[in-house]
Amino acid sequence: MRRSSDQQLRAKIVRIRALLEDLLDLDAVFSTTRAVVMRGRPRVPMMDFQTAAGGRLAAAGYDYQIDVAEAPGLAAERVLLNIRLQAMETTFPWLNLLLFGLTVLVVQFTLGTAFMAWFLAILLFHEFGHYFAARYHGMDTSWPYFIPAPGFFFGTLGAVIRIRAPFRDRRSLFDMAVAGPLAGFVISVIAIFVGLHLSTVTTDIPTDAYFFGDSLLFKFASAVIFPNLSPNADILLHPIGFAGWAGLLVTMLNLLPMGQLDGGHIAYAMFGRYQRYIGFVVLAGLAVASYFWLGWLLWVFIGIIMKPQHPPTLVDELPIGTGRRMLGWLAFAIFIVSFIPVPITF
Repeated sequence: MRRSSDQQLRAKIVRIRALLEDLLDLDAVFSTTRAVVMRGRPRVPMMDFQTAAGGRLAAAGYDYQIDVAEAPGLAAERVLLNIRLQAMETTFPWLNLLLFGLTVLVVQFTLGTAFMAWFLAILLFHEFGHYFAARYHGMDTSWPYFIPAPGFFFGTLGAVIRIRAPFRDRRSLFDMAVAGPLAGFVISVIAIFVGLHLSTVTTDIPTDAYFFGDSLLFKFASAVIFPNLSPNADILLHPIGFAGWAGLLVTMLNLLPMGQLDGGHIAYAMFGRYQRYIGFVVLAGLAVASYFWLGWLLWVFIGIIMKPQHPPTLVDELPIGTGRRMLGWLAFAIFIVSFIPVPITF
């Protein structure tokens, strides 16, 4: 009988550990169907370890990479062994393109060409921000998968990328996490100002109109474009402006500092294991906010399912540095100015 993929993976891990057991005291093992990553302390001098371990893995037919993990918090030198079981993707991403094409059609049918072009541009910049940052750090990651959603308000549930290896340290975690929201935020702000410039003001509001909540940033942009707006008037938002508003909402939701959302990644990179307390506070805050808008209950549910706390990286002791920390505070400032207490009312 053919063994399951899980059994085959466990057997490979056992073989790899047996190859190295006299050379390495293991701290942790992480595995996917594509790679095995081991962290441990060499039992022999580092140069001897690299020569012996590399020779054994190469003789066994494994593609590998050996990194020395040095950080102020480490009591002794550690190594990271990244052993690939499958090569990184090099095939043409047909499925990704098909899903993107379907998403284009569904979003265009749902909300029109102008909204589709700008909103998908925001999502593209967001996801490729993650993608290029991940590839810069050598992570095995997929192309973005767009999720068409016929019948959903925006026509899509967004896009995701798959990272098939653990994060080496908090620096690579931070860079991957912050790149997406920052890139998407820039395009969202451009869309908001362009869209507001094309919007009109009216006092004759249809009875079946949707009312979109304001963030601090959107209030500021509206005041710049319409400085003398009457209290009895409202803005009929152009589709491009709506795309910018939706992009800002997506950015804000991704920056919630809990679990494995972008904000959770950033918070963990900045505060380490203290992030768990931030995650639980955010979850409680969303539960309170659901009194004003029931949609927050969905995010409470999502937070519980994925867990508010973030898992550790392989070399958690490596600090992120002052520059990244300042960029992290900028990301949380973007979260605050983008936050919409009641996103939509009917």
